Amino acid sequence: MKKLLIIPLILLIFSSIALAENELITNINDISKEIEAGAAAEYTINITNPRDTRDVFRITYNDLDVYPFSDFVRNIVFEPSQLKLGIGESGIIKVILKTVDTAPQDKGYEMPLTVASLTNPEILEEFILKTYVVSPEDVVLIFPEIPNEMIPGEEYKIKLRFKNRGNVALENYEILVSSDLPQFQKNFIVSFGPKEEIVEIISLKTGENLRAGDYVVNVKVYDSRSKTKGSYSSAFTITKNENVEEIADKEGRFLKKVHTITKTNKGNVRDEMEIVADVNFFSRIFSKAEPEPSVRKGNYVWQFTLEPGDEFVAMYTTNYRSVFFGLLIIILATFGMMHLIDKSVIIKKRMYKIRRTPDGLSELKILIHLKNGNSKPIKNVSIMDVLPNTMASTEEFGTLKPTKVQQGTRGRRFIWEIGELAPQEERILSYKITSKVKLIGETRLPPTVVQFTSAKGKFISEHSASIVLEHGPKVHQNKSL
Repeated sequence: MKKLLIIPLILLIFSSIALAENELITNINDISKEIEAGAAAEYTINITNPRDTRDVFRITYNDLDVYPFSDFVRNIVFEPSQLKLGIGESGIIKVILKTVDTAPQDKGYEMPLTVASLTNPEILEEFILKTYVVSPEDVVLIFPEIPNEMIPGEEYKIKLRFKNRGNVALENYEILVSSDLPQFQKNFIVSFGPKEEIVEIISLKTGENLRAGDYVVNVKVYDSRSKTKGSYSSAFTITKNENVEEIADKEGRFLKKVHTITKTNKGNVRDEMEIVADVNFFSRIFSKAEPEPSVRKGNYVWQFTLEPGDEFVAMYTTNYRSVFFGLLIIILATFGMMHLIDKSVIIKKRMYKIRRTPDGLSELKILIHLKNGNSKPIKNVSIMDVLPNTMASTEEFGTLKPTKVQQGTRGRRFIWEIGELAPQEERILSYKITSKVKLIGETRLPPTVVQFTSAKGKFISEHSASIVLEHGPKVHQNKSL
């Protein structure tokens, strides 16, 4: 029984050895299996002789798998078509698979081949070459490394990789990078070797106020006849950057202040803004603002919209100079008048009612006040006063009687010759008069005149105000006419 079991085992071992002896060892290396229609795909087949004797191996295909029976393969070339290999020796057969010009694009194809021994046809191996026919627009593959989001104002290195999918050289191909982002544009010429990969670096830096949002980038590859050989399209996002800068400046001058507030949108987002300036009611009276603001709770308010990169300037000027100069003029005028009064010769004439008789006749007292307001003495001082004919002197004079009394057609003239009057020296003259007739209405008393020679030798004449005598219950003085 045991002997019967050993015999099948021995047969199995010998059959396994024979199968291993007949098994070919092949290795396929695809040089270029992605091609355009009409181009050639290339492969290498590495064959190892598994036998214990020298042998010749041949590679073949089925004629029904090539044109005109196939819409893909036009013809196949083997270099060489057969190999002589020693025991355990290996060799390489190059396979060139030429495709039909009209082969459907963007599609994968399979081509079965057979490698067999010429001395022992039972020693063979069947395998399949896989080929992919690409669109003419996809001959050059594009692999961009573009961030999904970019921060405005920062610099980025954008890497663009281009790969020739085919096994033929591509001469003078134009690469155009375009985008609705102006900084992301470039145009250059390159040449590809078979299966070659080219890397291009683009430095991209945008302004800080670049508008936020989505931007598109397109990469196109054109051949020398301006036909598209590769394309890529994508989008990236410029993130929001809210950055509004404010500069407040105050320029102070004499009683004038200029306030300037500048807001600049250095971000990339449209922003609704307002400027509020604390200006009280009194200051607003003397302030002028540009542009015209609104007033809210006693403050200047400017409301506006800032686009990225825009600037808004609000300015208001508070000017108290008009008030100052107005007050200064009043003060100077007051001091000038006081100076004029204090520094000149002053002559004043007043009248006082003493009594009135039942017949309507009045007795009055005339008072003349003279003062030298100059800082120097005046000489040849004389005072002249005229008494109308309707009045009569009582010959009652105060401290000083007139030097001369002259009778004229319209009345009597009193002359007091004072001589010299020292600085700030004063003289008061007085006399009494009565009315000759019953007076009706008003009687005008003429002004008193003072004449003198100044310290510079100039002859000067000054007048007092005239006096109007109203006949009635009371006597009123009119200070100036």
